[in-house]
Amino acid sequence: MDELLAAARSLACQQAIHRFYAALDAADFATVAAAVAPEGVWHRQGKALRGPGEVAAAMAERPAGRVTAHLVQNLVVTLLDAQTATARYNTLVFRHDGAAGAPPPAPIGVPLSIAAAQDRLRRDAATGSWLVVERASSRVFGA
Repeated sequence: MDELLAAARSLACQQAIHRFYAALDAADFATVAAAVAPEGVWHRQGKALRGPGEVAAAMAERPAGRVTAHLVQNLVVTLLDAQTATARYNTLVFRHDGAAGAPPPAPIGVPLSIAAAQDRLRRDAATGSWLVVERASSRVFGA
């Protein structure tokens, strides 16, 4: 694979991961669900959310006053071929459950967790977007 093309694909995977967490923190749950492949699985809070529909349903259950910040660090993408990749990274998560519609800023406390995450991604042939085929994480530190 051409080095420049490989770098562009790696960057596109990184951006897909960052876009996912930015959408999650902005409560843009349609974008979160759309980031998951139709056959994708997100292992989240002890459940396997399968496909965009289950992801959207889980997001609809989040409390209206929840504010989160997912800080993605140590992101390493490995391209397996032109259409598939894996990624490893850590997330540092802050969360506040307050009243719906409360004005910012949310009070800051200790982090909720630091987790080690692993993704499998594939490039959608129709759109060129990189989608989550599988996302799993485990807590390294937790409150």
